[in-house]
Amino acid sequence: MSTPLQGIKVLDFTGVQSGPSCTQMLAWFGADVIKIERPGVGDVTRHQLRDIPDIDALYFTMLNSNKRSIELNTKTAEGKEVMEKLIREADILVENFHPGAIDHMGFTWEHIQEINPRLIFGSIKGFDECSPYVNVKAYENVAQAAGGAASTTGFWDGPAAGKRCSVG
Repeated sequence: MSTPLQGIKVLDFTGVQSGPSCTQMLAWFGADVIKIERPGVGDVTRHQLRDIPDIDALYFTMLNSNKRSIELNTKTAEGKEVMEKLIREADILVENFHPGAIDHMGFTWEHIQEINPRLIFGSIKGFDECSPYVNVKAYENVAQAAGGAASTTGFWDGPAAGKRCSVG
């Protein structure tokens, strides 16, 4: 049985929740998703809230099933060479690094387009590039505060409490 994204290769340079949930949906529709992780560290959620030693945490597993995974050190010449090869062969690249991180690695939009002009590039950030907060790292609690959702929580005579992160 064929799937809608069969034959599509996705490079997943994401971590925690926003990126992994995005690329997991692509995997569900049949894309070949390759999760790229830092050597020796991986996605930070791999080891958070796990019940069994040496087994990936449930939270990580929920957001990264149906993916292949490799470790890649993009700070070395060899790592950059491998990354260029992966980009050349990919259809989609998704990243949710902090603002400017992928440029700092030497993979600016212009350089990526030279390597693979047909690549679809998805960059997940908390704030628009025209925002005064463009360089602010953003997780869910920052988005709740900036978007106003946090103001609907807490007690009438106290500060906002913010919603707890929902899993999945």
